[in-house]
Amino acid sequence: MKRITGVLLLTVAFAIAGCASSPPITGPSDRSSAPAATLRRAEGGPGYLATKGPKKRVAVIKFQDKSAYGRGRLGGAVQDIMMTELSKSGLFILVSRGTDMDLILDEQDLGKSGTIKAGTGAQSGQVLGLNAIVTGAISQFGVKQKSATYLVGASKTQTAEATVDVRVIDATTGQVIYAESGNGVYEESSTQVLGMGGTKGYDETMEGKALRAAISKFIDNLIQRVDSIEWSGKVAAVDGDEITVNAGRKTGVAIGSRMRVYGEGREVIDPDTKVSLGRKPGKQKGEIEVSDFFGEDAAVCRKVSGSGFAVNDIVRLSR
Repeated sequence: MKRITGVLLLTVAFAIAGCASSPPITGPSDRSSAPAATLRRAEGGPGYLATKGPKKRVAVIKFQDKSAYGRGRLGGAVQDIMMTELSKSGLFILVSRGTDMDLILDEQDLGKSGTIKAGTGAQSGQVLGLNAIVTGAISQFGVKQKSATYLVGASKTQTAEATVDVRVIDATTGQVIYAESGNGVYEESSTQVLGMGGTKGYDETMEGKALRAAISKFIDNLIQRVDSIEWSGKVAAVDGDEITVNAGRKTGVAIGSRMRVYGEGREVIDPDTKVSLGRKPGKQKGEIEVSDFFGEDAAVCRKVSGSGFAVNDIVRLSR
């Protein structure tokens, strides 16, 4: 009889343990970032990505944490995850200057109307040589716990749920070009049978996993949208017919590439709302051609046509 009871208890224990196993994570796997994996590959060999031109310079600002649970501490976690995902794509140069970056491109400068307030973010973005700014907020975050008691044991399930809102801003015009939300869930379970087994307390790593799950809902679309922005650089120095631009081998500029040079243009403000309508393109001054590289990421160009080139002029690839 004792043998039968023991077998029965063992059978029940295995059944409970099987029912209490952790469900799969809702979120990204260990695969490569989708855009990087699906972009057509050049004949230059495996692993080389054929992008739409030079790499864009992108800044990710610390996200606002609007959740009651997070108390302001989840914004940095989302910023780190976003930086990692954008870096994995291999399509961008990520600009990060820590606290200074967050102060210069403060969320308060990014107007709720969908543009950057006059004289703030757009100008700051250009000063930093950015093509795009990624920002947003954790609008919701919560953790709930569910426990159950059985004849010979108990189980506990913890569920973390997060909602992340994201916006991409064209640093040249100040316009919001992409906005989306993602909701992510992560669950973790533990089981005790006859007093044996794990009794897990709160696991702080659940926060990051739930945030990653939320970001995974829009990261592919976000990467493709940022990559579609027209690339632009700036004139860094002028010495006669020799013009230096702030983009070189690291950015993906090629020797012989031709660039059109434009004046800085000016920001246009709506007279009623006092909100920036974007920066009006400056007058085209001429064309230059890349002849050499130097430093970490700079190129020396020779004048092909035009005149009046100056520091801070905008350069774009000739079509």
